[in-house]
Amino acid sequence: MELYQVRYFLALCDTLNFARAAERCNVSQPSLTRAVQKLEHELGGLLVRRERRLTLTELGHLVRPRLAEVLSHATGTVAAAKQHLERSKSALRLGVLPSIGPVRFAPLLARFSAEHHDVELMVLEGALPRLNELLLDGTLDAAVMSYIERVDRRLRYFKIYHERIVVVAPRGHRFEQCEVVRLRELAGENLLFRTNCDMGDFLLQSCRERGFEPKIIYRSGREGWVQAMVASGCGVTVMPEFTRTHPATAARPIADPDLVRHLSLVTVAGRRQEPVVTALIRAMRSEAWRTLRS
Repeated sequence: MELYQVRYFLALCDTLNFARAAERCNVSQPSLTRAVQKLEHELGGLLVRRERRLTLTELGHLVRPRLAEVLSHATGTVAAAKQHLERSKSALRLGVLPSIGPVRFAPLLARFSAEHHDVELMVLEGALPRLNELLLDGTLDAAVMSYIERVDRRLRYFKIYHERIVVVAPRGHRFEQCEVVRLRELAGENLLFRTNCDMGDFLLQSCRERGFEPKIIYRSGREGWVQAMVASGCGVTVMPEFTRTHPATAARPIADPDLVRHLSLVTVAGRRQEPVVTALIRAMRSEAWRTLRS
């Protein structure tokens, strides 16, 4: 049974006239007649009595509402699929690490949105393992991530920039007078630890390798709270240089060792990219990324 047969039969039920039903379906009368006959053959009985006045048989009356429901469901399914595909094409789903501040990307994304005004940009924040999972299952189109040691061969990486890891201290702190801060100089300082930091474990290990245990007095995954606490004089924190936004703080690069993280725009290797994703990759790779702020 084909949907066109169902549609032709239902048009015949409404008009009780082969010529008018064919006109409604925009087909020739012989084509409509053959379709109804084929449907009768498949159902095993006559659906209409072809007498002086066309009427439905008992079988015709029985199957009419059922076939109308079939056609309705089919039409609704096609409409829902079309709506979904149109919505998917107009949405760009971008994942970002929690440690990537919006200030750095806001100008670029604003220009991108202006050039692609028909695209809805959806930004989803998540930890590295979660972003990997969402990329691979198709929930995300792309993600901005940083990697320290290894990469996932299932993903494709487009390097966009690197940034130093800095000590952030309140204005007036002794670190503000330094060009750089050696990691061992954090010994004895009250440290506000950012729990969403993708380099957190590496930082703690580096401190221990230099003979001291960081004096952690506060832990939080909320960047704004950590920076506000630093600005209030509670201690210092360590973060990527472009994550700092609070004006009452100062940032200085860490030395011995120099800590740097590399950020990439990541997509799934081998997966067909929508043009808007390609455009985003091009925009990010051509961006003139700024340097460290004071």
